[in-house]
Amino acid sequence: MDIKAIKELAQQYTTSELMKFAADLENTGSCALAAKTDPGELMSDILQAAEVRGLIDKGATVQDAVRELSKRVRTVLN
Repeated sequence: MDIKAIKELAQQYTTSELMKFAADLENTGSCALAAKTDPGELMSDILQAAEVRGLIDKGATVQDAVRELSKRVRTVLN
């Protein structure tokens, strides 16, 4: 989980754009955001950024949205 990358993606793209990138990556193995060599890491960052962006669109600040995502991840891991 690359918090910096997730924040940047969430701030630069809409949820629908992020989901399109995820679909392109899943279907073709590449997308316009192919900055990372590991497609698994890239997919993870895109999907998490979409979650953060969804929270931002509902009125959360970027920091609060990232905190909520981190809380959810910790809950799943415990």
